[in-house]
Amino acid sequence: MKNAEKKAGKNRIKIHTNVKDEALVKLRREQICKAAMQAFAESGFHETNLRKITKLSGLAYGSIYNYVKTKDDILYLICDSILSDLYRRIDEAVKTYSNPVDQIEAIIKATIDHADEHKDAVLLLWEESKVLKSSGWLPKIVEKESTYLKIITDVLERGSRLGVFKIPAGEIPILVNILPLSGSTWALRRWNLGTISRSEYTHALMDFVLQGIGASRSNLKGIPAAPKRKRA
Repeated sequence: MKNAEKKAGKNRIKIHTNVKDEALVKLRREQICKAAMQAFAESGFHETNLRKITKLSGLAYGSIYNYVKTKDDILYLICDSILSDLYRRIDEAVKTYSNPVDQIEAIIKATIDHADEHKDAVLLLWEESKVLKSSGWLPKIVEKESTYLKIITDVLERGSRLGVFKIPAGEIPILVNILPLSGSTWALRRWNLGTISRSEYTHALMDFVLQGIGASRSNLKGIPAAPKRKRA
């Protein structure tokens, strides 16, 4: 757990603050983000101002500027938190199993569970992705995303190398990006999924992906456990 948090957060947020107490900064920013999510849900991102967010957060007006400068900063903080949690879930999912087939299934379940828990934030970040790009945060987001994409890449490459998956090498980068996006679809398209349950969606996606990559459990016999990543 500590190692996952360390890797996911190795490039911490560079939002200026005059507050020296890091624990307080973390607490207040979480408080601000929670209030912001409520405000964005009620009024929309572009119609919400910092005054409303401050009021909902319970902070004195003006004190919010000790922790963030703009709404764009808050949007990035939400994104950073969501990506950190996704990394943690995928990291833990892969460490739970030793063979690539179970690891891929665990990754799919982790991404869908993540999307379900953070569905409002996932939808917000999808809708306001242009804001993240124009505000200059995109390189930091891409860097953060690379931490969990690397885990998925390692699983697919290992499974392919051991003959458990049949994936042309050039297609692995495509699949690596499709997997987490397919999980996010549970949040992004939930309005169009009718009565389909999360469990049904999860198992359907598992079957679709495993069939698509030619996964074979019959080839698992004798395959050594994946090397364990060192924990902090």
